[in-house]
Amino acid sequence: MAYEYDEGSKTLSEALPLVTRAEVLLICKEIDDDTPVAETTAFIATAHVILCNVLDGYGIPASLLKNIEKYLAAHFANLTYSSVSRQGLGPMTTTFLLKIDLGFNATRYGQMAMTLDPTGMLENFRRKRVKMVNLGSGESTV
Repeated sequence: MAYEYDEGSKTLSEALPLVTRAEVLLICKEIDDDTPVAETTAFIATAHVILCNVLDGYGIPASLLKNIEKYLAAHFANLTYSSVSRQGLGPMTTTFLLKIDLGFNATRYGQMAMTLDPTGMLENFRRKRVKMVNLGSGESTV
């Protein structure tokens, strides 16, 4: 099935997230009931805003949008509370699983959200190049 954007197909309200805190806690092992509600609410709100502005209007079924939102919220939680990849006792070393500048590829949750997205829009979400102009020597691309 081809998903094409249509402004008239937008169905989401930015004020009403699709997922609950409990649903995010169920899949995201980096956070738990002790994580402040305000933080998990912020992760969900951020995921929902992205969903509304990037994927709403493509005719994606609501159940699929809900799952994408859940994994995006877990992605933001994981960026805040990174997974530990290795711990040591000797000189008390802890290594965290965190990759930078990879967009949604930085976490397994972001990767799952991109996998669930039938439009491919999340995969291309951060792939824009920045163009900088230096008045002294012309253009350069970063």
